[in-house]
Amino acid sequence: MTDSFRAVGGCRCDDNPVRYEYNARPAEVHDCLCTDCTDICGGAMAIIAVVDRKAFSITANADKLKCYHSKSTCHRYFCSECGCHLYLHVDGFPDFQLVHVPPLDRDSEVGGKPDRYVFVRSKHPLLTLPDDGLPRHQGWANSGEAVAA
Repeated sequence: MTDSFRAVGGCRCDDNPVRYEYNARPAEVHDCLCTDCTDICGGAMAIIAVVDRKAFSITANADKLKCYHSKSTCHRYFCSECGCHLYLHVDGFPDFQLVHVPPLDRDSEVGGKPDRYVFVRSKHPLLTLPDDGLPRHQGWANSGEAVAA
């Protein structure tokens, strides 16, 4: 059985946008509340699809990409013209790209729904998490220790 999955997205540039795709369903999708992700995206949480690195590719205008090292082990890629944050690579997860979901084309399937909240200890105090039954984790690892947020 072949899964013909494909998700596509890109930056906000009107002319010659950076475009990317992944052609395998993510290993997971989660809502990240860490200050790195939220500060970079300018929102109270970031929706992240964890994608096999071999399934991810830049399909147009890779020359416009710049990297910001928000930590020595965290490398965030964004368009140098419009500033759109597209994905990141974390050294501790060498086989994966972490794709920010909002820049995916609105008609593109993500490949899954968020299954948990991570870094709830960093949650912005004005954000109230919904009572949606998703586990909440203090940090990155899915430790199995859900906490009240």
